[in-house]
Amino acid sequence: MPIESTTRELNVFRSHWWTNFFKIAQVGLRILVTGFSAISIATMLTSNQEIYMPYESTYIAVAKAHYSYSSGLWYKLLVDALLGVFSLVSSIPAYKMMKFSDHTEPKTTHHFFLLLVDGVMTVLTISGCSAASAVGLVALRGVEKPGISWTPICPLAGKFCRMVTVSIASSYAAFTCMTALTFLSSCKLMLLATR
Repeated sequence: MPIESTTRELNVFRSHWWTNFFKIAQVGLRILVTGFSAISIATMLTSNQEIYMPYESTYIAVAKAHYSYSSGLWYKLLVDALLGVFSLVSSIPAYKMMKFSDHTEPKTTHHFFLLLVDGVMTVLTISGCSAASAVGLVALRGVEKPGISWTPICPLAGKFCRMVTVSIASSYAAFTCMTALTFLSSCKLMLLATR
């Protein structure tokens, strides 16, 4: 009985509907990743803000909030740039693989290398998101512990924090798409291996 149900499940994944869904999802998710990466980069690059303090009858600039002052935000920006380029470039072979018919499927090695690189980019993306999230949490809440005291800057630099939040959220959306791509690629590779 378990063998019959497994065979039935594999037949569902080999259906014409699943094949079309896989091909469209491969290209569509890569385009979404490119878009989310572009949004993340644009909002991070425009997130700088000067912080003013009242002085007598005017305001003077006392500090500037900028992504380049934090290694975590800088790292996330580089990861987003790398991810955007990768997803744009990898959409070309994914589109070419979409043009194959069911009988002229490309070699399993093509799917394997695409899965391998997707997995690496997924891990790299979540590392950039994690680094930026840690910096953002300190900027939002600050740190008060014996021997260390970091003041939150979000009450003083609201625009900067909002832009960085949008950038981090876009990176997490790109990570979600990359996770879905990795899952779809592994399913396709499994189906090709059992054919």
